[in-house]
Amino acid sequence: MVAFDLYGTLLDVGGLASRLTPFVGAQAADLLSLWRKRQLERTWQLAYEPFDAVTAHALEDVAPHLSSETSEQMCATWLTLPAHPDAAQALRQLGEAGIRRAVLSNGTAAMIKSAVEAAGLAIDEIRSADEVRAYKTDARVYALVPKATTLFVSGNAWDAEGAKRYGHYVAFIDRGGPQPALPPDVRVGSLAQLAAVVRGWRDHGVRIVKSTELDPNTAQTPGMSRAAAITHARAGAQKLWAGTVTIHANAKTGAHHHGDLESVLYVISGRARMRWGEKLEYTAEAGPGDFIYVPPWVPHQEINASRDEPLECVIIRSGQEPVVVNLDIAPAEPPEEVRWIDSIHK
Repeated sequence: MVAFDLYGTLLDVGGLASRLTPFVGAQAADLLSLWRKRQLERTWQLAYEPFDAVTAHALEDVAPHLSSETSEQMCATWLTLPAHPDAAQALRQLGEAGIRRAVLSNGTAAMIKSAVEAAGLAIDEIRSADEVRAYKTDARVYALVPKATTLFVSGNAWDAEGAKRYGHYVAFIDRGGPQPALPPDVRVGSLAQLAAVVRGWRDHGVRIVKSTELDPNTAQTPGMSRAAAITHARAGAQKLWAGTVTIHANAKTGAHHHGDLESVLYVISGRARMRWGEKLEYTAEAGPGDFIYVPPWVPHQEINASRDEPLECVIIRSGQEPVVVNLDIAPAEPPEEVRWIDSIHK
């Protein structure tokens, strides 16, 4: 599912200025800017009230000289906001691709429904902050759409950042305004570009790398055989590298480290003995089902502790560069066995 913010994302709030001109003349654009700013401030600073009330009270705050009749007519324009020029086509294309389209907005359900229908936007589901009586960036609002299966889309930096903090996969429509402090997962310049990216998930979404497709052409360490599975070239990964590691029975690697990368090994079969430190002076063992974490820059050595069977592991690193710095270290003997016990599992 793709869940869209409404105001400023699908609908062009700035386009409201021309509709306010009959009421306030040449001041329309400036007043709209103040009105929108105060509208958001009230959602963040004051006790909850429905968004239509927030909108009315925000206008009273910034333009107390307006008559009640004029204020009411100006507030009504939020029910028929103009859409961004590419919104209708982008939503239609997503629908044709079989992708469910939702709106997740601060607006009340009635406000959302009115604006969506007036703009001619095809939407499958409407979710309103009014359901939880809270406003974005409250986590309860973002929780109205499932985290695991939703791409959340916003053209508002604060909204994209809030959704990212909650844990959503986030697309930011960058129209040249403020930028979110947390980088979004997807950054595009328009809704048209977003539709193209999302529809392209057929070929650029989930990637299965078969066991027969592993690539041995990756950085190696003496005594160990690595094969790459998840890389940028093979799967489009941006932040992770994953593959397999095999160490033959009664064999060991040379000492090495992986620069500023973090590594995690998962033992599939066999018995792993790790040594680490400036002189490889520390040691610990792991068996099938165990995880091994190797911090950045730590000199270490993987040893197959079994004389009879190979050691098979899956390895995941925190970056794409295949950094392996092989070291010439004279190991300290005997090493100190380390039994790691955290403060929780005593």
